[in-house]
Amino acid sequence: MTPSHSIDRRQFGLGLAGLALGSSAWAQQAGTEKIVVAESQGFSWAIPYLVSSKNYWKNHGIEATTLQFTSGRLAFDAAVAGKAQFATSTDSVVGLAGANGVPAVIVAEFTRLSSGMVVAARTDRGIQTGAQLKGKRVATTIGTSGHYFLSRFLSLHGLALKDVTLVNLRGPDAVTAVTRGDIDAFAWGWDSGQKAVADSGGKVKLLDDTGLEKVFLSHYVLTASEPLVQGKPKLVEAAVRSLLDAEKFYRTQTSDAIALVAERTKATVEVTEAGLDTVSVGVRLDNRLLDDLVLNAQWAIEAGLATQPKEDLRTLYRRLIYADALKAAAPERVALG
Repeated sequence: MTPSHSIDRRQFGLGLAGLALGSSAWAQQAGTEKIVVAESQGFSWAIPYLVSSKNYWKNHGIEATTLQFTSGRLAFDAAVAGKAQFATSTDSVVGLAGANGVPAVIVAEFTRLSSGMVVAARTDRGIQTGAQLKGKRVATTIGTSGHYFLSRFLSLHGLALKDVTLVNLRGPDAVTAVTRGDIDAFAWGWDSGQKAVADSGGKVKLLDDTGLEKVFLSHYVLTASEPLVQGKPKLVEAAVRSLLDAEKFYRTQTSDAIALVAERTKATVEVTEAGLDTVSVGVRLDNRLLDDLVLNAQWAIEAGLATQPKEDLRTLYRRLIYADALKAAAPERVALG
């Protein structure tokens, strides 16, 4: 693996050996808890995929069924609608929901990335740089991390969302549309960008994202409803411990973990490994997550996707991060002011 994995291990390796010893005692005393987890698609969701593939849920007294969706927003919406107890989503989705008064809580982050999202564009439409997106038809899924990412990417090139014609498409549909020439470009995950390049016969390229890390970081999180967190804190703790189990497997048996993620995403091992080299894996809750939730909310308000809450944004989002479960399982992973 590339050095990015080594850095990850140094940052989050402490305490991994003891995670197995910390298995929830309540799981040995209580009956099996049946839950539904709404999951998104793509290699960035590797840790929850590994929880399911290795069935780490059962270590903590959980029997889980998964529902699969094409974006974090759709998975989140399913959980908000009561179709699932937990959902894998992104900070952009939670930031927008929180600003609109939806009481969903982040219980753990498991991945973060800057370069894992891309803008794929048709070169035969005169697009070689981000600045040349002006006036073009650019797709993403509105209200998702892709939407937020596109706004930040455009800002690197002196543009704003108003400078492009925004087309609301799901990731797989955007790949098809750009390949057919129905749109000029799209903003979505790295794996979608790779597929568009491969399918386009040389007509699609990934635009340069130099400097993106200065303006964009996406956080991949496990969410739950406030009533669930308040009513079943031990269940939430068990879910967080399952994520920690999966992270340990990823770090100690990386090749096997990558193969399982590739199987789940229907990608090659080589593509999956390359994609995972663009992300930082680690179960955590910290101030950078809180900072970016606030930035997401400010963007959503400015974009007209949300109204300004009466409550201070930082206070609002600190309340929507539930840290007790991770503090109980691995207190060194919590660094919230």
